[in-house]
Amino acid sequence: MSFAVQRFFNRRSAIAHRPWCLLLLLILPLTACGRHNARQALRKTQFFAEILQRESRREIGEDGFFRDNLVGNRDLEVRRWCAIALGRIADPRALPILYGALHAGDAEVRAASAFAIGEIEGSEPVHARSSASDPRAVAELFRLLDDPSISVRIRAIEALGKIGSRTEAADIVRRMERLTYGGSPFEKNFLNAAIVAIARLGNPVAIPFLEQLSVIRDPEIQQGAAEAIRRIQAQVSDHPSANRPPLTNGEAGTAVTPETESGIVRVTGLRSEALAAFRRNSTIAQIETTRGTIEVELFREDAPITAEAFAEMALRGIYNDTELSVTAPSQIVEGGNPVDWPGLRRAVQSEINMRPFERGRIGMEVSGGSSDAGRFFITLVPQPYLDGQKTCFGHVVSGMQIADKLSPGDRILRVTIKETVHYHDYQRY
Repeated sequence: MSFAVQRFFNRRSAIAHRPWCLLLLLILPLTACGRHNARQALRKTQFFAEILQRESRREIGEDGFFRDNLVGNRDLEVRRWCAIALGRIADPRALPILYGALHAGDAEVRAASAFAIGEIEGSEPVHARSSASDPRAVAELFRLLDDPSISVRIRAIEALGKIGSRTEAADIVRRMERLTYGGSPFEKNFLNAAIVAIARLGNPVAIPFLEQLSVIRDPEIQQGAAEAIRRIQAQVSDHPSANRPPLTNGEAGTAVTPETESGIVRVTGLRSEALAAFRRNSTIAQIETTRGTIEVELFREDAPITAEAFAEMALRGIYNDTELSVTAPSQIVEGGNPVDWPGLRRAVQSEINMRPFERGRIGMEVSGGSSDAGRFFITLVPQPYLDGQKTCFGHVVSGMQIADKLSPGDRILRVTIKETVHYHDYQRY
């Protein structure tokens, strides 16, 4: 054996008999991996902060940020954030970028892009900017109804319900009549989304199809079809000559104008960085009522500004000793303080997202492109007609039985906030 080979084996033997050496060999790769993950997390945080600032300014920018990152960014979350942000900004110049993303390989990006197109081309944003809608939007969304991903198809038909007309409603009905319903959860979700879209478009030609659905052996489908028939009949009686009647029951926000946005709190650079860094925090709001305590987890990532505003209001005691109201027809509990506090700006930009208003969701009303952080509501039953119309910023994690028992005259005693940073989400930059 050569001297070099013998020396190598002697070194291996010496290391093997020194436990700290073995430990060092194990720690070094982990440390390097940790630094890499920290850099990646920091980079993602910077993207999130930049997107928040652009949302706040309601501008796409001329630097190609969204064009480059919506499709080209390696991180799926960043691409999805970009799509949703473009929908909130509601600038029609984003449409070509979103059309390109509809052909992306990832279903989540296609779904988010379809959602964003619905936000940009909805009747209220189009009316606010006094411009014609883009006919390509409807064509692209109809193409997505054949997408292999059911989540993409659901977002496409949801968007069609926002931007289409009664003509599109008839086309949707013809397509849905060819659907073979087997009762799977995916088919049920798609059919429910189609029912809501058809009802929003308000074409009475859809009533025979909905009547057929009302006898399907599925209580959820039956209830959804019956509600859709009621809404269409109400729209026809109220607006017999309108091509697309306005949505009822507060489903649509007021057109956004510079005047209505003047009082909205803007997101500064430092604030956006803080919101981005805390987006993974588990924030629990404990709503103590005269009936008991309801615990709500806030959606810090899906509605960061709204969640922060709600938490700030709670810490200031805005909700303490305020009355609750329960609306029987819609089965929604409303809470908060309708009186303005001197010097307190409560308007925050709406953060409509893809979270559905299932039972136990917490949301804020949207009007004029903003939400009133002093008012919130909890859904006692699913509210599909609020999806994509109001800001969904949390869900009840305990105490739903308390919410069910609330009645007029009950009050909020106090709202406290608990912040929890999970160990696996923590990164030291």
